[in-house]
Amino acid sequence: MYETLLSLLLCTSASGVLVDRSLEAGARGRDVVDTVLYRIRRSRVFPDDDDFIRRVAYTENMFGEDSWTYRPGYAGGLWNTDRFNMSQYDRPYRSISPKLRNIHEAIKKTMGIDWMQVTEADLLKPLYSGLTAWIITELFRRQFPRPSNVVGQGEWWHDLYSAQRPVYGDFQNRTLELLIEDMRPFGGKIDLMLVVDGSCRVGMEAYASSLDSLARLVGVFDLREADVGLVVYSNRVTDKIPLTNDLTMLALQESIRSTDYPNNTANIYAGIMGAINEFQTLPNARKESGAPKLMVIFTDGNHTAGPDPGLAAEKAARAGIVTCAFGIGDAIDDGQLLRIANNDADFKFKTESHYTLREQIVRVAQRAKTMPQTLKMGSDTSVTMKDGDAKRYFLLEVPEEGATITLINAKGETRGYWTFTPEPPSSALYEGVLTEGETFISPPRLGKYWRRRRTNLTMPPKNMLLTLQGVEADNRVTLWIDKGDVIGCGFAAAKFDVTYFLLSATFVITTVLLK
Repeated sequence: MYETLLSLLLCTSASGVLVDRSLEAGARGRDVVDTVLYRIRRSRVFPDDDDFIRRVAYTENMFGEDSWTYRPGYAGGLWNTDRFNMSQYDRPYRSISPKLRNIHEAIKKTMGIDWMQVTEADLLKPLYSGLTAWIITELFRRQFPRPSNVVGQGEWWHDLYSAQRPVYGDFQNRTLELLIEDMRPFGGKIDLMLVVDGSCRVGMEAYASSLDSLARLVGVFDLREADVGLVVYSNRVTDKIPLTNDLTMLALQESIRSTDYPNNTANIYAGIMGAINEFQTLPNARKESGAPKLMVIFTDGNHTAGPDPGLAAEKAARAGIVTCAFGIGDAIDDGQLLRIANNDADFKFKTESHYTLREQIVRVAQRAKTMPQTLKMGSDTSVTMKDGDAKRYFLLEVPEEGATITLINAKGETRGYWTFTPEPPSSALYEGVLTEGETFISPPRLGKYWRRRRTNLTMPPKNMLLTLQGVEADNRVTLWIDKGDVIGCGFAAAKFDVTYFLLSATFVITTVLLK
C-alpha cells in the first residue's frame, strides 16, 4: 500500500491546483495587488479607474508592506477601507440605492460573491478589500467626478477616500514613485507601432505635447530587443518612422518629437492600415520569433474621413496584431474606441487631454510589458533581467503529450510561475513554480475543477501562461521547450511547491483510506 501511495503522489499532475493569494488573509505585496486589480477589471463591474485604485493601495500602505497594514483590531486590509458598511447600505435605515444594488448583482454574476454575506473581517483578504475600495469610490465618483490627472486624483483621495488624516501631496508623491517604477526600462521582445492623430482638432501645441509623451514611452523599450515605429495620420498617412529601423534611442525620440503636424481631417482607418503595412515589412525570422505585436492608436474621437476604423482593427487582429485604443479629450465615442480595441476593454484607455497623456501614457507601458512572447516546441529562449524583480511573460500551447521546460540559470537566479488560467501568473497566483532544472507540465483535464472555474468551457485550455521573475540584481536564464516527458520518470511534475504537494497528498490519502 505504501508503494502504491508513493507512486500515486509522484504521478499526480501539477495542473489544476491553483494557489491564489488574493484570497489569503494578510497577504501583501505588488503581485497580490496586481492580481486583485486584474480580476476586478476583467469583471467589467466598474468603469475604467485611470489607475486610481492601484495608486491608492500604494499611497495608503505601499501595497501592504507597511507594518501597520494588518494591525490588531483593524480590518481595512490592503486598501485601508474604513467604510465597509457603506459598501452594503448606502442609504439611511440600512437601505440600498438602485446603483449599489446593481453593483452587488454584477459582483455576484461575474465573481460569484454575494456581497451582502461578506463581513468586515473578510476585508483581510485582499480581493475583498479591493472590491470594497472600488465600490466606495464608485459611489462617490458618481456624485463627485474624479479627475484622471495625478494632482486631481490626489485631492479627490484626500477629500473623499482616506480616513487616516492624510496630508495634501502624499498621493502625488507616492504616485510619482509608481510612475518612475512603471517607466523603468524593459528588455523584453515586442514589435510596437504608434498611430498618432494629427488632425486639425488636436492643435499644434497639444500635438507637440502628445509627441513628447510618446518619446518618453519608447524610452521604456530596449531597441536591441524591441522594434518601434510610428505613423502620423490626418486625411491620410502623412509621416512615418519605419518599424524596421536602425535608430538609436536618442535618434528615435528626436524623430518622434520633430514629426510634422499635418493639420487636416481625421482618417483613423488610414492610420491603422499604414501601421499594418509596417508590420508586414518585418523579416521572416522576426515574424517567427513569437514577439508580441502591438499597435497603439491615439485619437481625439473625431473620425471624419475614410471607412470605419473598426474594419481596419479587424484586419490587424487577423494579422496577429493587438490593437490598443487611446482616446484623448472629451469628445470620445466610447463605442468606436472599443471597436478599435477589437472589443477588448483591457486595451482601451481614455484621458482628459493631450497634457494629461503625459501621466496616463504609463498605462500603455504597463500593458506592453505584460504582453507575452509565444514560445514554440523545440525552441530555446535566452532572457536577461537586470533588476531583482524584473519580469518577462510567455505563452506556450501545451500539446496532449505535455511539455518539458528546462530552466538553466546562466547568471543569478530566476524562477517561473505558470498557470492555465487567463490571469497572468505571479507569486500571488500560480498552478506551478519553475526553478532550475527540468519540469514536465501536462495539459489540464476538463474535470470538475475547470468546469467550476470556467462555466462556459467545453474543452480544456491548452495555452499556458508563464512569468519569469529575476531574484538577484542581474539575471540571465535560458529556457528549453521540449514536447512530451523527456525527464523519463513518467510523472507529471518533477518539482512541486509545498502547497500543491500537501493538497495532492491529502487527496490521495483520503481516497486510499476510503477504499
